[in-house]
Amino acid sequence: MTFTTKFSKMVLFLIPVCIAINIVGGQLAILLKLPVYLDAIGTIIAGALCGPVPGIITGLITNLINAITLPTVLAYAIINVVFGLVAAFLSKRRMFITFPKILVSAVVFAVLACGIAVPITVNFFGGFVGTGATVITGSLMAAGWGVFPATVASELCTELLDKFCTMLICFFILKSMPSRFLIKLPYGDIYIKETKETQET
Repeated sequence: MTFTTKFSKMVLFLIPVCIAINIVGGQLAILLKLPVYLDAIGTIIAGALCGPVPGIITGLITNLINAITLPTVLAYAIINVVFGLVAAFLSKRRMFITFPKILVSAVVFAVLACGIAVPITVNFFGGFVGTGATVITGSLMAAGWGVFPATVASELCTELLDKFCTMLICFFILKSMPSRFLIKLPYGDIYIKETKETQET
């Protein structure tokens, strides 16, 4: 795959759209202090359809913009970057095609996010970062848990819930995209169904 293919006009169009999806979801979760993040939907879509580099760009820019209203999210930019890479990897292995594989992918993303986020949250923020997970962490610490196990438990619960919601949304978005649009994207052929529309294209 050449550099030109990765950054075709359709890819350049999709990246800002995916960033916008991330920002809307992320800001909604922040403002409402939901126990989910919803800021990686666009990153996963970009990685799944366009490859690792567009996925990384989408994830990184998303965190830079979200950091304007909540600076602490900048410390977690590495997670969205990793998601862009992993989304491309899983997409190539057709892990976003069926509902059971989507659930497996959700667990993969949740475990990755938890593994990266916990050390950052504990070492830099003492377990409290101002998101919905903080409520769970605070409740567990009030019940006698230490900061590390409380953070692990809250992050894992939050990440599993968030990634199941995220992957379900991604699944339906990918399913709903027309073949004439998908065929113009680097990984789009993975999601093209054998229909009259694709045969005519």
